Amino acid sequence: MIHRVTANRASFRAVDFGVGLNVVLADRTLASTDKDTRNGLGKSTLIDIIDFCLGARARQGEGLVIDELAGWEFTLDFSIGQERFTATRAVNGWRKIKVARDESTTALPSGTLFGDAVYSPAEWHRLLGKRLFGLDDDTPEFGPSYRGLLSYFVRRGGAAYLEPFHHHPKQPTWSRQVSVAYMLGLYWKTASQWHVLKENKKSVKQRERAAVAENRNRNGTVGALEASKVVLEGRLTAELSALDNFKVHPQYTSIQQEADQLTALLHELANANVKDQMLLRRYRESVDYEEKPPSVSVARLYKEAGVVFSDTVRRTLAETKRFREQIIANRRAFLATEINRIERQTADRDREIRVLTDRRAEHLAILRTHGALEEMTRLQERVVRIREELEGVTASLDRRRTLESEKHDIETQKIELGQVAQRAHEERRAVWSRAIALFNENSHALYEAPGELIIDLGNNGFAYKVDIDKSGSDGVDKMKIFCFDLMLLQSRPEHEGVDFLIHDSTIFDGVDSRQRARALERASAVSSALGKQYICTFNSDMVPHDDFSRDFDFNRHVRLHLTDGDPTGSLLGFSFNR
Repeated sequence: MIHRVTANRASFRAVDFGVGLNVVLADRTLASTDKDTRNGLGKSTLIDIIDFCLGARARQGEGLVIDELAGWEFTLDFSIGQERFTATRAVNGWRKIKVARDESTTALPSGTLFGDAVYSPAEWHRLLGKRLFGLDDDTPEFGPSYRGLLSYFVRRGGAAYLEPFHHHPKQPTWSRQVSVAYMLGLYWKTASQWHVLKENKKSVKQRERAAVAENRNRNGTVGALEASKVVLEGRLTAELSALDNFKVHPQYTSIQQEADQLTALLHELANANVKDQMLLRRYRESVDYEEKPPSVSVARLYKEAGVVFSDTVRRTLAETKRFREQIIANRRAFLATEINRIERQTADRDREIRVLTDRRAEHLAILRTHGALEEMTRLQERVVRIREELEGVTASLDRRRTLESEKHDIETQKIELGQVAQRAHEERRAVWSRAIALFNENSHALYEAPGELIIDLGNNGFAYKVDIDKSGSDGVDKMKIFCFDLMLLQSRPEHEGVDFLIHDSTIFDGVDSRQRARALERASAVSSALGKQYICTFNSDMVPHDDFSRDFDFNRHVRLHLTDGDPTGSLLGFSFNR
């Protein structure tokens, strides 16, 4: 329970709180002008100070950790059960919280870590988590946290009043599920385990995408990888067999070079024979032409034409004929000699071709049964490449099989976890039924038609919902939060742990005056009956005086009046621009 809030500055308006309803009221004074405002008087700052002393996150330039408050220290006087303490935290030294125990309270239990000491925020969180919420040191990573739970009892900022199950818009879904389940007495560990499975499933999907990208040149499915593996195994077997049967000849290179030279020489000889055969054909055609006699005698042609030659002309023609016959005879002798030479030369080449062909055949036979060291090296490199590719495919296949197995395990665990959760949920029926009933009573105190707190348990864990007739209007939605938070305070064990609930005036914005009156009366009745406290801030013009019950004295619950007439009427006692 929170007893008192003070500071090390005389200008600070100290405030004392007690059991039941506690109101910090912002008044408009006669001296204030239309330009004055109750925003900035310190209503929200007071809540920030309480949270600051309870270990709220601090950061330079944010919240209370600003230059205007340099040198300020705030002290929270509070009790847990029968033990009373003060926690002091300085703006400039926010990394430490100084705790002092009231010696007049009951002695501390054996083994407690509370006492006069200076704690870091993390240590302070651990200690308060144990004492206010019963958290263990072995709480899992996705389990309830002190700050996460406290934020439902000390809602800060407008974003905290948007929805009952969130205290911040960016609060993770798992945090909402786990925190609410823990505070309602549900089996919260299933909510934590559900998130672990969700994270594992997300990890599997990420690795699946990586596997597909790794095998972008082939389908990354298990079946496709199996097919690739079979093909590569066959190629590897064939290459290894070839490598095992490979024989290296010591003179392989020289034999290969000589075989290449023989091949080139054979090509030259064959080409020469082709040329000679063409020449031989022309020579033989010439011989055949020369052997044919003239079809018509020249003398007879002239005689038939009536031309008579003299004896001299006849002698010249006879000599010409003999000269031609001699030339033809000489040409025939030349052609016969050339034909004979070409035939011998071609025959010689044919014999040489046969010899060279046999020699080359011997060389090729050696090359077919043996190999060069370079060729063997290339074969070994191919084996290495295929083996590496096979190992890569095998590794990818193993990863895909592992991923498929993990996916199957996750789905199996999800089913098993659902069964455990259902059994545990049924075993705790009395606990959550009481929470539903309390919410129903709170909402019925505000509205004629009572609302409902709905707790569903599905494949993805707990799902929560609150429903009040006329939902959708801003005022009703704010009262959903009020009824829910008040139910949380009612659900906490009496005389143990957190026994206070703090709301900023934001929760009453847009709420009908009758519901504001009923909400304050309900908070007062519930907190007083339980020996707990409800702290809220309020603007004076929002106080529904005409709607309170006759026996409800609102002014009796006002613990501090903040005014806007001059800076001394604010919480800090001075004003500054923020």
